[in-house]
Amino acid sequence: MTAPATPGPMQLPDTWNATAAGYAELAVGQFARYAEEALRLVPPEKAQRVLDVGAGPGTLTLLAAPRVAEVTAIDFAPGMLEQLALRAIREGIRDVEAMVMDAQSLELPDQGFDAVFCMFVLMFVPDRPRALAEMRRVLRPGGRAVVATWGRIERRPFMQVGFDAMAEAFPEMPPPPKGDLQEPADCERELGEAGFADVVAHVVSAAVTIESPEHYLALLTRSGAPLVALRRRLGEEVWAAAERRLLEALRARLPACPVDLAAEALLTVGTRPPE
Repeated sequence: MTAPATPGPMQLPDTWNATAAGYAELAVGQFARYAEEALRLVPPEKAQRVLDVGAGPGTLTLLAAPRVAEVTAIDFAPGMLEQLALRAIREGIRDVEAMVMDAQSLELPDQGFDAVFCMFVLMFVPDRPRALAEMRRVLRPGGRAVVATWGRIERRPFMQVGFDAMAEAFPEMPPPPKGDLQEPADCERELGEAGFADVVAHVVSAAVTIESPEHYLALLTRSGAPLVALRRRLGEEVWAAAERRLLEALRARLPACPVDLAAEALLTVGTRPPE
């Protein structure tokens, strides 16, 4: 029997707990553009119930909540849901139920939701088909799901700058994983295999304005889970020197700021067929 694979740092709640505050502060604005597009592709109605799988600090949840009857937000990292709750209080948003839960095993009733959204989560899920099957299970017949994944790295200059700079500054660091479903045909095939019908992948690109290499460094080190995990492992003394190397690598790649850097995403929509 093959032993189960050891989860990587990005598959551990503690990594995301440590990232939660910086992520909520710095990354929500970047991801809100994709969340708005997801809600445009599958616009939930006022009386409907929505599930946000891997909700993080509530990027999509808090955009959807004023438009629907209720949003259930699940995430495996309690720290992320704490940030969601704080943001909901600040924004005066109610009708959100947040629960710590694994996307691969949703402790939710069958056919309980009119729409399910899963934004940039599948790359961190060990058993992707199982998670997709769970999303289908909790949808009512005729309900729709939106699954967001990233395109290939060469179509994501916003992220490629950081990955290349990290490879230079930390040559001993393993390269980031390739990612999840990166081509429309792969997205459509995998959702189809999970039992969704009328599956269509939509290509969406949004840009982030980088004010300076220092601005990009703050995004990486405060909201980027890989570097948050690395910092904890190295310790502050070693990290200080490593951070200087990283800033120099970013300066070499961002000689003229401000600059807009885009990232291509795939928003794949599928429907649970009528029974």
